[in-house]
Amino acid sequence: MYTSTVGLKATVPENTQDQDLPPPNYDSTQSYVTNSPNLLTPTTTPGSVLIPSSESLGPHISNTPSFDFAQLTETAVSPAVSPASAASAAPAAAPAPAASLIVTDEFTWKETILDNVHRMPNMTFEDHVLPKSVTIDVFYTKDIGEINKVPEMIDPSLYEYKQGDLLNGYIIIRNTSNKPIPFEMFYLLFEGNFTVANPANFGDPVPVKIQRFLEMFDFYGSWNDAHINRLVTETEDIIYGGDDDPTDPLDGSHLYFVPNKQILPNRTYKRFFSFRIPNNLLDSVCNEHNLSKHVELPPTIGLPRFETAHFPEREKTKIRDLGILHTSVSYGVMARFIGKKSTWEKRFGKFETPKQKDNAKLVNSKGDEYIILKELTNYVRVVAETKIPTQNEKLMKEAENKLLYENLVKQIQNKIDLGNNMIKAVNEHRQIDCVLQSNEIISQQDIDAAKTRQHYFKRDIDSIRDIKTNLTKIEYYHIFIQLVKKTLTSGTKNVGVLSVRTPKRKYHINYIPPTRFRDAPIKSAPSWVLDIPVDFSVANTRAIEKLKLPQIKSISAELVVHTIKSMNKPIALELNHDLVYNKCQNNCKESVDKDTFTNNIIRPFTEQAIEINHILKTLGVDKFKVEKQLIDDLKSICQLKEKTMNLMINELKVDGEIYNPKNPNHQLNWSVNENNAVASLNEHNASASLNLTVNLQRMSMKGIPLGVDKLKSYDLVNLVPNFQSCYIARFYHICLKFSLGNGVCARIKVPVVIDKIDRE
Repeated sequence: MYTSTVGLKATVPENTQDQDLPPPNYDSTQSYVTNSPNLLTPTTTPGSVLIPSSESLGPHISNTPSFDFAQLTETAVSPAVSPASAASAAPAAAPAPAASLIVTDEFTWKETILDNVHRMPNMTFEDHVLPKSVTIDVFYTKDIGEINKVPEMIDPSLYEYKQGDLLNGYIIIRNTSNKPIPFEMFYLLFEGNFTVANPANFGDPVPVKIQRFLEMFDFYGSWNDAHINRLVTETEDIIYGGDDDPTDPLDGSHLYFVPNKQILPNRTYKRFFSFRIPNNLLDSVCNEHNLSKHVELPPTIGLPRFETAHFPEREKTKIRDLGILHTSVSYGVMARFIGKKSTWEKRFGKFETPKQKDNAKLVNSKGDEYIILKELTNYVRVVAETKIPTQNEKLMKEAENKLLYENLVKQIQNKIDLGNNMIKAVNEHRQIDCVLQSNEIISQQDIDAAKTRQHYFKRDIDSIRDIKTNLTKIEYYHIFIQLVKKTLTSGTKNVGVLSVRTPKRKYHINYIPPTRFRDAPIKSAPSWVLDIPVDFSVANTRAIEKLKLPQIKSISAELVVHTIKSMNKPIALELNHDLVYNKCQNNCKESVDKDTFTNNIIRPFTEQAIEINHILKTLGVDKFKVEKQLIDDLKSICQLKEKTMNLMINELKVDGEIYNPKNPNHQLNWSVNENNAVASLNEHNASASLNLTVNLQRMSMKGIPLGVDKLKSYDLVNLVPNFQSCYIARFYHICLKFSLGNGVCARIKVPVVIDKIDRE
């Protein structure tokens, strides 16, 4: 994209005959575009271009489990995978060897710099006369900036943007020294980044992980060898190199860097920009897995250290969004100067550049090192509106998620079974040629699975018809707990099974922005009050009259805020509530919740990874080959980090009556089936039900009240809409806890979805 636009050394004639031509097609023949066959091209404003995101090549921190992933990384590629596909599957974010050199050539040096910009030494925060001589300020305006027109300024920290909104403004650049400062590249971008700050050094503004998922390039605002007029009212015919370059009569600022890519001394420059926030990310952002949720715009969450380094006052007004510490998703307009270190040393003397964590250097064929002279991002808050799918689309997405999950588990298990058969053959001193041939069979199974997935995406008529037949069928989240009775010999005896269930549905609540982003005060939020029906039933092996039916000692409800992130590999799956929770069917002590994301998702995959690692160490990578993409997918799940915040719901009603946890007096009204006195475990002898009303406006966190007096929970914490991306995701659910006798409790979890919907 850069080669076809900014890097193109050509003038752009004004030709109105070509205005109806379609936008360019980004195909796999271009080196800067991945092999995705269908790239989205959101609408951009004149002068701005949306370009595919490239992964950061910086060093990473990982949450490595207690087994060695190193050998998995060195796994040989299976014969079923071509070298080309293996190269495309290899993550671009792999750390480079110590003191590595990245050498650019004279044709693609600009693209190489852009792809590796986060590995370059950055002088922005250095105490040196060179970066201090250049000042950059980014301003936002209500309307598109025009020459000789007084703009209406806006404070971006007071606005919350969504897809389709315009970001207008200008930047001011000054050279306060008495020497011209040359540069090789200057560009204006609207960026979206997932960043993880250095947890070991709170004063380090440089992240240990940067993953750019959005890059929109402003052709007009950046330096390039061509010139375009942004507006129909502009008619300048700029001759580069001239001394009489245009200025804005309003303030006398210079509008162009002339001559010869230099910031002249004691000059002030102005560059206008305009961006439109896209509806979606490019498909290439999730090229490895092509997951639809991963190409939606994630909301702003957390506060990057780059922002607090430039705007320290924003640390005092940061939003409590319950995200993962040191982790953020951010958007902003960024201006950056890049140049050659040797050129600046000739004018400002020798200087040392900041040490990079991987000691990488970007140099040209002559050995000149490229560094970042100065950069500045002025951040904006973006929370995209929720796209509401149809009922059919919801069902298809849930079926797709389940299919991909089961397919990944099956592929890994097939590899494990193959490896164990090979080890068995070696131990029995048999030839393993026949076993190795089965490797091709397994690989063919992987291919068949891919075909099945493609067939699924076609959504054939039979599949849609089968799903539609289940629309009226009521399904339940269901858990079972054994009822036991102590015997005279101090033992226990199973006397029945308690079943707890609630209808399987998602509880939707409206997103409420932080106080400073609201158009008007919010007195109440009806969608934050939820009614959840719960059914109880007992099946026992003895006569019902001899069984003492259980009663509930206490009831509690919590809103669980669950955030996950991946440091190294893109998350291989789209997860939903049904895949994660309500899996634990055994007795649960009150203080222990075994039905967790770690136990249900991470631990099973970790156990598979341990098995594969053992097989690799036993057979060696020359005999046992595993596709690198499969290894990366496995690592992405095993190395996930998570954070859960449990918000206690303080206002709870049972069958319309306020529940007092200090004086619980609610008893289950059991209805006994007298016509079936003796029943099997599959039959219900007694049943009861209740309706819980939970008010999410009244919650507390670790003893700290979030909703007291007139303040509501949404006034003190910000719950961003549910989202999933390649490296970070946010989910919510309500955990209902029913404490029974003998220290046993029943936990059942229902999904909560926070939607941002335009109410205009």
